[in-house]
Amino acid sequence: MRYVALLLFCVTSALHAEDVFIEGLPDVPQLSVVTSIEGEPVVFDTPGGTVAEFILNINVAAPAAYQAYNEALTGLGWACTSRPSDMACAREENRLVFSTPEEGANAKRIILRLEPIE
Repeated sequence: MRYVALLLFCVTSALHAEDVFIEGLPDVPQLSVVTSIEGEPVVFDTPGGTVAEFILNINVAAPAAYQAYNEALTGLGWACTSRPSDMACAREENRLVFSTPEEGANAKRIILRLEPIE
């Protein structure tokens, strides 16, 4: 009986692990600082690769969200550099750019853009 429970736990955990990433960005987790994703992402292909832009509604100030993403993405192999107003992370041929809309650093929204490194 213990083995059945353990197997069920492993299967359930694996299913939930897929749910923690932002849909359309399988290498970017949807952290608890994100309350929702606004609208549909803008996605288009360029000769250099895919570009996608998401607007994330957050429950903390933008610098705190950047810090949370810096820690999470560094653990996934991204190299991140952060400033109070934005953050950029690079891995392989892709770059993630986090920025705040015109509302400034205390905004409750951030823009996440995936773009190829040129």
